[in-house]
Amino acid sequence: LILTPSGRAISDKNLSPSQVAKGLFAGLVGHASLYFDGGILHRDLSPQNIIYTSKPQADVVGGTMMHLYGALIDLDYADELGSTDGRASGAADRTGTYPFIVMGVLGKGEIHRYRHDLESFLFFFFFFFFFFF
Repeated sequence: LILTPSGRAISDKNLSPSQVAKGLFAGLVGHASLYFDGGILHRDLSPQNIIYTSKPQADVVGGTMMHLYGALIDLDYADELGSTDGRASGAADRTGTYPFIVMGVLGKGEIHRYRHDLESFLFFFFFFFFFFF
């Protein structure tokens, strides 16, 4: 089984800050596309689930053609909108990668929402800021 595009996780120490930024941007765009166009919430955002690709992937976003250097992968914990029926998670034990799970979801058992995934992206920015600088 061969999947495309292939790439390296943005947590790869051999990537430059520019490459990581391009991968993060592609991850943000991919996340928004999954949610707004596909009705899917990812719920497992981590640096291992966003890849950087050396060749750009052409995609139409909001009516604009974009060339993205990355992709959002690993939809194991993804959930269709409205399908959680009040549960905090579709998974029995956890939802996401622990260092990047939002406290409301992890500790308080809140229903995982879009804003929680955006908060996980904020954790990435802090993680990479301290990692690269």
